[in-house]
Amino acid sequence: MKSKLTVALPWVLFVLVFALLTLSDPAMANKFETIGGGVQGSTKIKVEYLITIAYVASAIFMIAGILAIALHNRNAQTLNYTMWKSSAAMFFILSIGMAAAGYYMS
Repeated sequence: MKSKLTVALPWVLFVLVFALLTLSDPAMANKFETIGGGVQGSTKIKVEYLITIAYVASAIFMIAGILAIALHNRNAQTLNYTMWKSSAAMFFILSIGMAAAGYYMS
């Protein structure tokens, strides 16, 4: 039979972590001047960063789609083993979407 401490400890930890995450967010919100203060510089520089991020994400999704096709029957423990077609299609759609976002931002 489990002791009361063994049964209650996970719940106590969960409540403490939840309270810490819930209560610390509003306390930290007043320490920053603006929400958009993360990237310093003009709007043009910020847009260039976003374009670069969009193209890099597009390339990563494209590589993931290619790997989903190339390695679909390698490991039976992965989701790709049975659903590799839909996985590859989703990666390619995300890749096209990120490339289009980068193109339209420029």
